[in-house]
Amino acid sequence: MIAASHLTALVGHPIMAFELRRNAANETYAGGTAHLTVKLSTAPHDPLSSSPEFAANVGGDEVQVFSGNVTLPTSPPAVGPAVAWSAANTIRVEFSTPFVYLGGTLCVDVTGIAVGGLNADWWMADAACEGIKGTAVDLGGGCGPYGGPQSQWSHVATRTLVAGGQARFFAYGEPWTVGVAVFGTGMVPGIPLAWLGFPSPPTCELHLASILLLSPVVFEPDANLQLAHRGGLGDVRLPFANDGSFLGVTFTTQWLELSQWQTSNAIEWTTAAAPPQLGMTLVEGHPAEASGELSAHLAHVFRFEYL
Repeated sequence: MIAASHLTALVGHPIMAFELRRNAANETYAGGTAHLTVKLSTAPHDPLSSSPEFAANVGGDEVQVFSGNVTLPTSPPAVGPAVAWSAANTIRVEFSTPFVYLGGTLCVDVTGIAVGGLNADWWMADAACEGIKGTAVDLGGGCGPYGGPQSQWSHVATRTLVAGGQARFFAYGEPWTVGVAVFGTGMVPGIPLAWLGFPSPPTCELHLASILLLSPVVFEPDANLQLAHRGGLGDVRLPFANDGSFLGVTFTTQWLELSQWQTSNAIEWTTAAAPPQLGMTLVEGHPAEASGELSAHLAHVFRFEYL
């Protein structure tokens, strides 16, 4: 989703094509071919109100502007900081049907399918990234076999702690057991969970003074057996609205693994004090799934051609 502020020169004009430029890196990107379907529409909201559900971002004026094979060129090393918009450095998609942009948030919906034998395994398109993020402090209190010597098996992605983003909290526990992500206000020092009557090891400590939200999740094992030592992954996403109530707020998250009543390390986190200013959001995922990963701080750099 691209804010109208980036597209003032396009208002009232038909968009005829777009290009993506390679990322700056001291490496050759091997070329290939991909089948792309591209649809443009006017999203029903501004970028910081985007949804991880793909369909929720699509406007009623959607037009399929392209469907076909696209060439990814073999690109020699480009160390930057500036990378030329040359044929060797860009992927170009010329539309078969133009899209007349009349203002508002532009939704660029690209679905890619591999072309057998012609894959380009690593072709990184340039993206804009804003440094804004939240903060996190580990309060301790973890126990159990996962997360190393300190049992630090709970984590938060600080870049997702922004207004208009989708905060990600994740933890590793015994595969196929149930974990509960508990959100509330933190406290230091903690108290032994066994003191509250739970059948927990004495090293398990609770660092929550109050409870705001409980989110149960199954710890799903990784298909890669070499990662089995980490345990199963539990993942919780919380959408943050783009308003003042999500600026600079502090809470604590701690997980409970219910089969053994073990606690994770507690993490006290604070959201960024200001919303992202990028003016773009990115939702990426598998074409067969209804939703994807929402980023409010990161989005690809497009160059549009218009009449």
